Amino acid sequence: MGWLLDPDEKTVFVYQQKQEIEVFDDPDAILPVPAFANGLQLTVKDLFAWLLD
Repeated sequence: MGWLLDPDEKTVFVYQQKQEIEVFDDPDAILPVPAFANGLQLTVKDLFAWLLD
């Protein structure tokens, strides 16, 4: 799994093996995480607030 972040558009593109690319641009959308981080719930808004501080 990989995330590509577009900070200008505050959009997250999620790449998963053998799946279509998912686009998350709703600030309240919960991002998918790898299996080892199943307990983590991170929204698009939280991610960019943390990164752009």
